[in-house]
Amino acid sequence: MSRTLRTAVVTTAAFAVAIVAGAPAQAAERPLDKAKTVVTARIDKRLAALKRFDTTLGKAERVQSAHRATLAKLIDDQTAGLTALRTKVAGETTAAAVKADAQSMVNDFRVFILTGPKVRLTAAIDTELAVIDKLDDRSDVDQAKLKSVTTSVNGQVDKLLAIQPGPDGDAIRAQVQPIREAARSARTTLRSLK
Repeated sequence: MSRTLRTAVVTTAAFAVAIVAGAPAQAAERPLDKAKTVVTARIDKRLAALKRFDTTLGKAERVQSAHRATLAKLIDDQTAGLTALRTKVAGETTAAAVKADAQSMVNDFRVFILTGPKVRLTAAIDTELAVIDKLDDRSDVDQAKLKSVTTSVNGQVDKLLAIQPGPDGDAIRAQVQPIREAARSARTTLRSLK
C-alpha cells in the first residue's frame, strides 16, 4: 500500500472517530426520535383506518340502529384515544415509554383485527338479517334452510360487539372467526335461496 493511501486511510479513520466521539448526545437522541416517528406513523395508519371504517358504517344502510350507535361510539372513542396517544408519544423522553405506548396502541385498540371486522361483519350480518326478513314472506323459498340461516346469524353481532381488545391477538381472532364463518355461510345459503 502506498504511503499516500495509508495516510488517507488513517486520516479518514481519525476523522470518523472524532465525529462519532464529538456527537454522543446527538446519536443518543436519534433512536428515540426514530422510535417516536415509527410509532406515530403506526398510530396514523390506525386513525386512517378508523376514518375508513366510519365511512363504511355510514354507507351500510341496513345496520340496525343499536349496532350503528355502538359502532359509532367505538370508532369515536378509539379515534379520541389514539389521538391522545399520538400526543403522548410526541412528549415521551425514553425509549421504554415509547415502547409502552406502542404496546398500548396495539393491545388497547386492536383496530385491524377487531374494530374493522366489527364494522364489516356487523354490516354483512345485519344485511343478511334484512334479506331473511324479505325472503320469509315468500312461499317459493325453502323455509327450513331460511330458518337454519336465521339461527346461525341471530345474536352473532351482539357476540362480536362484546369482544374486547387485549394483548392476546390469537384469542381475539379465534373469537371473531366463527362469527365470520357464520356470516359467510349465511351469505352463500341466502344466494342459493333467492
